[in-house]
Amino acid sequence: LQAMILPASKEEGILIKKRYAVFNEDGTLAELKGFEIKRRGELKLIKVFQAEVFDKFLHGSTLEECYAAVASVANRWLDLLDNQGIDISDSELLGFISESSTMSKSLVDYGEQKSCAVTTAKRLAEFLGDSMVKDKGLHCQYIVAREPQGTPVSERAVPVAIFETDAEVAKFYLRKWCKVSTEANIRFILDWSYYKQRLSSAIQKIITIPAAMQKISNPVPRVLHPDWLHKKVREKDDRFRQRKLRDMFSPLNKDMGMHNLNGTGDIEDLLTSDKGLRKTTASHGFNIGKENHPNGSPSAKASLGHCKNQQKSVIRSNEPLRDDSADEIVDRSTDYQGWLEARKRKWKYVREQKKRRRLGAAASSEGPSNNLFSARNVSQLHGNSRNRSTFFQKQELSLFRSHWQIIQLAPSTLPGRFFAWVVAEGIMFKIPINVPRVFYLNSKAPITDEFPGRRVKKILPHGKPSFNLIEVVTSEEQFRAEGRKLAAHLAEPDVEGIYETKIPLELNAILQIGCVCKVDKSAKKRNIQDGWDLAELQMKTTAEFSYLEQTVSFFYLYHSVSEGRAVYVMYFPTSLRVHAVVINPFRNKELSPVFLEKQFRDACQTPDPLHENLTFQVDYHTSMDAGSKYVQRMLLEYRQQHPGPVIGIIECPKLQAIRESVRALDDFPCVTIPCNARDNNYQALGWQATAGRTSMQRCAASTQWFNERISLARYAHVPLGNFELDWLLFTADVFFSRALHDQQQVLWISDDGIPDLGGTYEGDICFADEVIQPALTYPGAYRRISVELKIHHLAVNSLLKSSQVDEMEGGSIGNFENDIPPGPNATETDYNDASLCLPAFQVLKQLIQRCISDAVSSGNVFADAILQHLYRWLCSPRSRLHDPALHRLLHNVMKKVFALFLAEFRKLGANVIFANFSKIIIDTGKVDLPSARAYCDSLLKTLQTRDLFEWIELEPLHYWHSLLFMDQYNYGGIQAKTQNVTSADSSDGDDDIDIVSSWNIAEYLPKATQDHFVLIVSEFLYVPWKYMKEQVACRAAMRDDTSCTPSITIMAAENLEGQVVDYLRGQIGTYFAEKLLTIVSDILLHFKGKGKSESVGPSNSELDPHLHKGNAALEFIKHICAVLALDQNVQHDILRMRKNLLKLVRVKEFAPEAQFQDPCASFILPNVICSYCNDCRDLDLCRDSTLQGHEWRCAVPQCGQPYHREEMENALLQIVRQRERLYHLQDLVCVRCRQVKAAHVSEQCNCGGSFRCKEEAPQFLGKMRVFLNVAVSQKFELLQDCVRWILEVR
Repeated sequence: LQAMILPASKEEGILIKKRYAVFNEDGTLAELKGFEIKRRGELKLIKVFQAEVFDKFLHGSTLEECYAAVASVANRWLDLLDNQGIDISDSELLGFISESSTMSKSLVDYGEQKSCAVTTAKRLAEFLGDSMVKDKGLHCQYIVAREPQGTPVSERAVPVAIFETDAEVAKFYLRKWCKVSTEANIRFILDWSYYKQRLSSAIQKIITIPAAMQKISNPVPRVLHPDWLHKKVREKDDRFRQRKLRDMFSPLNKDMGMHNLNGTGDIEDLLTSDKGLRKTTASHGFNIGKENHPNGSPSAKASLGHCKNQQKSVIRSNEPLRDDSADEIVDRSTDYQGWLEARKRKWKYVREQKKRRRLGAAASSEGPSNNLFSARNVSQLHGNSRNRSTFFQKQELSLFRSHWQIIQLAPSTLPGRFFAWVVAEGIMFKIPINVPRVFYLNSKAPITDEFPGRRVKKILPHGKPSFNLIEVVTSEEQFRAEGRKLAAHLAEPDVEGIYETKIPLELNAILQIGCVCKVDKSAKKRNIQDGWDLAELQMKTTAEFSYLEQTVSFFYLYHSVSEGRAVYVMYFPTSLRVHAVVINPFRNKELSPVFLEKQFRDACQTPDPLHENLTFQVDYHTSMDAGSKYVQRMLLEYRQQHPGPVIGIIECPKLQAIRESVRALDDFPCVTIPCNARDNNYQALGWQATAGRTSMQRCAASTQWFNERISLARYAHVPLGNFELDWLLFTADVFFSRALHDQQQVLWISDDGIPDLGGTYEGDICFADEVIQPALTYPGAYRRISVELKIHHLAVNSLLKSSQVDEMEGGSIGNFENDIPPGPNATETDYNDASLCLPAFQVLKQLIQRCISDAVSSGNVFADAILQHLYRWLCSPRSRLHDPALHRLLHNVMKKVFALFLAEFRKLGANVIFANFSKIIIDTGKVDLPSARAYCDSLLKTLQTRDLFEWIELEPLHYWHSLLFMDQYNYGGIQAKTQNVTSADSSDGDDDIDIVSSWNIAEYLPKATQDHFVLIVSEFLYVPWKYMKEQVACRAAMRDDTSCTPSITIMAAENLEGQVVDYLRGQIGTYFAEKLLTIVSDILLHFKGKGKSESVGPSNSELDPHLHKGNAALEFIKHICAVLALDQNVQHDILRMRKNLLKLVRVKEFAPEAQFQDPCASFILPNVICSYCNDCRDLDLCRDSTLQGHEWRCAVPQCGQPYHREEMENALLQIVRQRERLYHLQDLVCVRCRQVKAAHVSEQCNCGGSFRCKEEAPQFLGKMRVFLNVAVSQKFELLQDCVRWILEVR
């Protein structure tokens, strides 16, 4: 019998019975039982595979050779599915992949049952007629299609008979069944993944699982082991697992057992001692003598004597080794050669004695009676000679025995080599690790021996076709040296692309080994400094092995500097010391230990008993070099006092500069904290107290930050010191990269925000990342309670519910059917490349589902933070996996969900005033605040019950009693105070409200008229609201106490609203008209003789876009009437008043100069991220008053970090260049029918109309002037030169 391979089940703990194959002596198959090859209707692909694979088990002389022969058959059939049967005809392919089933009943008898056979029968009836399926016994032969995706397999069965009919009939029905619009040939519609899964299941049962159980590595790597099998194999290979008791004994011959019984004694006597040492042989003899010779027999005495002789021999063996040659005395200075010969003779004799003694000890340990003695005394014999080397050997062995807790991967001067700070068994090591360069070459040419790597099957980004994908592993030094050769390869026509060449080696190492790893068992033992290859380290989970669970010491170093003045603060929690070093050239000393101690205790949120014993010390120096040297000495002293694992936490503006000045930091793994730029802006006076207070706040928060960062490292499986400053983006990149690797997808990582698609250039259109943020605005005056709601997790919800949106619309998730009216920038072209990144989109969806599971089930704060910043990560060019196509795909889904969300609001009776992705303002229709709050709570609860909006959260921010809304930058209202909203009873008095006036258009009026504008608009809001409150109070006083309806009814509310409108009309005709006439007359008098412009020169007008131009009185009338006319109920009265006001300035009512236009062009820079607190927001660079004339800073009150000017200018520059490219590449549209020009040479459309540009030149130049104004006001010189050049050329 050459082989006996037992088939296995795919499920754990389930045995397969009655399944075997029997072979004759000549290798022919004698009997086969239980396999699919004998089943009728089974997939022929599996039948043929099994027919070929069984006799291959007789090949080879070892298990490895046997499984290699078997794997060759499996790989051949897997290749057939991978290349989609390119080498065989369609008829052969149908024969291999078709399945058949015979229906035992007629189709009607099956009713609503679902199966592949039933679906096949129904579809046969569609094109062959119902008479074919009316009887039982119908033979259904079918294949499984991949469309429509997401439906069960039973609904995707296609009868094989359709491919034998007329081509047009087959085309019609295939498009109908598969719901595809393209050419429906057999290779396109087949579900190749389904057939590969079927074949892989058979391969697992027959080949891979039995191989794993016999400790053979996976012979078919493309067929992955099930998860439970890894655990089973690991348990088999675990040398620390508990052994069974019967494994320690073997059966013994009965006669031999009786013979050896005389040498058996009690186990209690094994460890007893007689004058310091008792042999096991002596104890055996004593027991036997006690049983047979009670009075002490000669055998017992002989045994004791034998013990003493052995003891004496051992004692003699411990004496110093000597021989006659050692006594030779030769003068080294007179006869060096003779002295050397004498020493050699002595060394040879000592070596022979050691060898003889070692062999004697081994011989004496063969018998069971000498085992304990020899083991104990040999170790004692060699103990003294090995004491010095044992310490270092234990350290090296700890790297093999224990898991590595990686603190940091630090780069070295050699390319491809990193130093890993590792903690193993409580000892910290600095270990060199060699990280190779791995990239993928996709070649159209057939594979030859010249290719330096191995062929792999992976999914390329953006749907790139995979021809012959080769994985190349080389050293970083060789990769850099042969960079030109790679560029030459990329230029060859047979090379489609070279992928993953831009992945940093540090990130590659983090993805492979994480923060916890273990040395592979096959790795050779070596010195610590010899270095390790990355392939010799295996990643381990933090659940399997702990990561920094034991307390690790750390010190905190804070540094801030400003114009020659600086502060160093060193906080040592272990030694309970705080040292402050102040660099002050002017020698005034303002800091004291008492002041620092007080600031530190004030900064501590919770009192800690350890802080009571802290000692504070302040030292002053006049130069930076002296202060750096003092810090160097302090760190060296701390290193000597604490030799164990220590981690340095550094918060400074420039890490490299402080590393060069304080070289002692090279002896520690260093973790960097983001530095706030405000810490380095010292004021002229009192700067020491401010810097000291800030430094103590940072010191007090360092311990909590360190503990949180360790928790983050465990969750992200990233070394503690390798997080980037924006840890959210970095963690999301790591998670997404690992998920893509698990799904066999090639990464597109790059550092410039442009995805690496194999080094090829797809054109600028593919990288357009400027998406239009939808915003719905309904201007008007809303006199009832309105509420502003903040939207959370819209991106997460859209990602998870994308399949539901797809099912509702019956189309691809990449398409968007203009559910939302286009905004002002709707001329930008939308490129539908969503289908290119659908595989990555599905992986991202699975990743976010895992994050939600972590956040909901275990309350993980880091998973929740990733969910909150999902959209920021997707649209940020600083993300290494940034892909504009993936961003646009999610953005399209968000717009669909957003449109459905607003439709649900309207169904529930809410009136939308304003809505965008971040907030919604609705009109509740309620008059009093408690009713509006109750309505809002009910609305939010109802929306949470909708499955499509499961993960969207709405947070009420503000309640408005009255709101006059033009757009999100021009509005005013009476806002209820927060404490009034949350209180049970609200009085709605003047003390409980705030009148908010935020009118960007007022900035373009003369300074003298702006206050009048704000006052009139505020009165227009307050006067009718005050009247309404008085009427409500009167009605409440007149209402009878027995009334069962204390709240305002719908009819009463309508009557009240009518009274308020009548009152407001009366006020407009009297109070407001008279007041505005007076104000306009004063403006005319004030600006009489000053001309029509306040500008003093063309240069000033260019620098200040807010500078007023034109007739001051006319502009005031246009602005104030445009705002007041927002109230549709009194619009006619406002227009009559406007007509009278225009007469004062001698302008006709319908003259062009009397028409109002928004004076401010708008440009929103989306997703601006703070480098310190990671806050993300959209900035309107033209209309946001907080940005005009000021340095752009983070709006979070506790932060205030200035935005990075170079990054902001670069982002604006990329948008300008992108808009310029889109302008030159835009389509031509017909003036008459609005159709896009399809032909190249035709001068007129088919309808006879002429063509024009989709975006006209004045519109484009207007956008460019907006960028010019921003560049001039913020002094962006590069942006200014670029925009000026575009304007001059046009």
